[in-house]
Amino acid sequence: MMCREKSSDSLPRSDLMKTGLKVIFVVGKGGVGKTTCAAALTLSLSKSFNTLIVSLDPAHSLGNIFGTPLLGKTKEIAPNLSAMEVNMEHAIEDYLRESARKLRDMYSYLKTINLEGYLDTIRLSPGIEEYATLEETERIISESEGKHEIIVFDTPATGLTLRVLALPQISLLWGEKLVKLRKQILSKRAVMEKVEGERKFVLDGKEFKLSTTEEKDEVMQELLKYMRQVQKVRELQVDAGRCQVMTIMNPDRLSFFETQRTLNILKQLGMPIGTIVMNKFSGRQQELEAVVKAEATFGRQIIKVPLLGTEPVGMRPLEEFSEYLNAKEWLPPGGGDN
Repeated sequence: MMCREKSSDSLPRSDLMKTGLKVIFVVGKGGVGKTTCAAALTLSLSKSFNTLIVSLDPAHSLGNIFGTPLLGKTKEIAPNLSAMEVNMEHAIEDYLRESARKLRDMYSYLKTINLEGYLDTIRLSPGIEEYATLEETERIISESEGKHEIIVFDTPATGLTLRVLALPQISLLWGEKLVKLRKQILSKRAVMEKVEGERKFVLDGKEFKLSTTEEKDEVMQELLKYMRQVQKVRELQVDAGRCQVMTIMNPDRLSFFETQRTLNILKQLGMPIGTIVMNKFSGRQQELEAVVKAEATFGRQIIKVPLLGTEPVGMRPLEEFSEYLNAKEWLPPGGGDN
């Protein structure tokens, strides 16, 4: 077995972009070279398509690899190539601030709600980082439509990434239950209104009326809006024509088991998985055996990228590194299945 030969094939535009924005998620355990592979892939794709790379990893290194600050805003760093690092602290603050605003708007008639205390409590609660990451992902995808042709997401370490990728499916299940519960509340309000008449009251000089229909109920409308946003992400996740997962691993035992767990969960989520990259491959007998085991276990081809003397940093080294990846294999559709 030999390492992947460098490929100089250009990427034909053909009809690949007719189905709209394409998204590639680059996943793997920490330290396997996700960011390097994501950056190299993006650089290669930008030769033919308007491409954006986004780092969702709180421990950002994308700017270091490209040699330019990227935190907090999108920056064009080459023709057809833009990049950004999401400021997760700001994203979480924005998520909490927007949540507080919506609660105040919808439940301002309830003086008993201590919003400040509520937000202080949930600020460090489990799941806040995941929901903030999902919100940022959805926002970036929405704002990129019509502007970029491909988004490459450089993801955090596997645990957080898998929780974020599972959120759309989980959120839709919860959303359906909440919509059902809200319908029951509105139905009971409507019955009470028929018996007691329209319920109005004044608070701080402002008149309020309890809504009894879905169309006029702010809570219901917010729920439906959120479900539409999440449904959009979920539909993209499972569309092999628009989405693909690029899995990065190293030729070691821990990386093998982490990749196995990752692929099992991605399969459960119905996400399209392409070939797998084994980065930092030196060609030793033990590593050759690791490739054979991985291909037999995962049922997929393993792309072997050689162990380099130095990490590729900067445009030229990244461009040389990208030739090992063969970007055509990572561009939906083609190369991936459910």
